Amino acid sequence: MNSIRSCIEQQLNEMELLHCCYPSADEFHFDDIEAITDAKQFIDEKRDYLQRNLGFIIKLRLNDINTTIELQFIYPLHYPESPVDIHLRTYLSRECYEKFNESVKSFLNNKTSSQEPYVMEFLSWIQDNQTLFLVSNDTTAKLTNEQIITKKNFTRLWIYSHHIYNIDKRRNIINWAHALHLSGFSMPGKPGIICVEGQESDVDEYWARLRSLTWKKLQIKENESLGDIEDNRLCFNQFQELAFLHDNHTKQDLGQFYQYLQDKQLERMFNLFFGFHGINKK
Repeated sequence: MNSIRSCIEQQLNEMELLHCCYPSADEFHFDDIEAITDAKQFIDEKRDYLQRNLGFIIKLRLNDINTTIELQFIYPLHYPESPVDIHLRTYLSRECYEKFNESVKSFLNNKTSSQEPYVMEFLSWIQDNQTLFLVSNDTTAKLTNEQIITKKNFTRLWIYSHHIYNIDKRRNIINWAHALHLSGFSMPGKPGIICVEGQESDVDEYWARLRSLTWKKLQIKENESLGDIEDNRLCFNQFQELAFLHDNHTKQDLGQFYQYLQDKQLERMFNLFFGFHGINKK
């Protein structure tokens, strides 16, 4: 196995090449600029260890099917010997998402113990397999019939965790919400708070995925039934991670969080989580 420094050097070189191939800010975006600085210092032996993984986002145009997809790549420390984490961030059907994940898994299995970076090859492979992102006619017809027969029920789930710090968990919390077309937020820290809203079946799937992870404590604080989307307006238009930090950058500012909930007319939830009423900081 190559040294971590050798792997990080290959990662930096591949990112530089990809940035040259996708020079537009609309096509290529670094996840964490500070992580690049840390990695370069690590290569120059000015740092003894790394706390951040290198990562980036690419928006890829698929001309054959007239679609643009957004892909997130996160390098584990030993990439390319360890498989790169690839996440589809585009809002597509569940069928497309599942087909994509299965195909990516097959692609990465063929790259086991690879000694050379392969993200460029993966992007070419995506271009050659654009039909992954097409919904079959049978599925479209089935969905249409179900929509005619049954109204969609929507729910909003409020989740409490003893704490949320782990980078992988935070990544899953965000990516799973995007994959399941859910809106809401997560607020890492101690305690950790997650709110998701969307179709009931998707919210249930999200909760099942969260429970599959290891937690010190994870519980549902409230499950709100929102009925049909035609009769109820969702409070959030996307899913995001919140960061209301004090000046010391270590603890969340609960006053700002209360204001955030108040702006959404959800301030009653503050007392449910913390046991006291928030204060309007305006």
